[in-house]
Amino acid sequence: MQDVLGQLNYIGRYLVNENDRDSYRQWLRQYLMPIAKEVGWDPKPGESDDQKTLRAGLLNALGYDARDPETLEQARKIADKALADSTAVNRDMASGALGLAALNGDEALYDRLMTAIKNPKSPEEYYIYLFTLPQFTDPKLLQRTLDYAISPDVRSQDALGVVASVMGNPDGQKQAWDFVLAHWDAVQKAGGPFASAQIVGSTSSFCDAHMRDQVAEFYAAHKIEAAERTYRQSIERINNCVDLKSQQEPQLASWLGQHSSSAGGQ
Repeated sequence: MQDVLGQLNYIGRYLVNENDRDSYRQWLRQYLMPIAKEVGWDPKPGESDDQKTLRAGLLNALGYDARDPETLEQARKIADKALADSTAVNRDMASGALGLAALNGDEALYDRLMTAIKNPKSPEEYYIYLFTLPQFTDPKLLQRTLDYAISPDVRSQDALGVVASVMGNPDGQKQAWDFVLAHWDAVQKAGGPFASAQIVGSTSSFCDAHMRDQVAEFYAAHKIEAAERTYRQSIERINNCVDLKSQQEPQLASWLGQHSSSAGGQ
């Protein structure tokens, strides 16, 4: 099921065009909701770790990929509960719910997370809160995250991870990449001597020919031998994604036109 959810995420992220996004989300809700209802949102006594992991995966898929309103509402309740008392929610559920809450999250939620980051009860909690910040969709809040990442308040070993996570967010990808290009000296200072290698590695999530060319220009200007293989892998993945999108996007659009309203069990 994790493999299936991963493929559905890839399809929604890279192969669905904007005109068909609502149709894809509608189809995905119809496909996943029966499974989610069977699993349920509340943990059952004696259930396995696999079941808990499945529940968290379904919550994320329905909330993030399908943007199901009921799931997003449930996620916000779980997120609020976790922020009020971190011991009251399973860690996987808390992490997933916080990320989903960030999708429509406002400045008030962002500020609550920043407060939680400063007073974590464990290193695990700290990283859950820190890496929720890049999952917001509001450009102003993502800008705050990028600025925060390269500030003295974030440890050097975490700075690039936060920037890379914003680059991995479809809503923040171009914003983060432009930020890196415009503030490279500060990013490199925050991230250390292997900053260019990690940033180049993070560009593997791109699926755009123009941004691929920018990656090539960036690597040529900031080339280090240790990043050669990473660079080639990133360019290969971007090219593969661009090619797959050009081949499959029209076919997927046609398929969605036939199945979006009646494909619950297909």
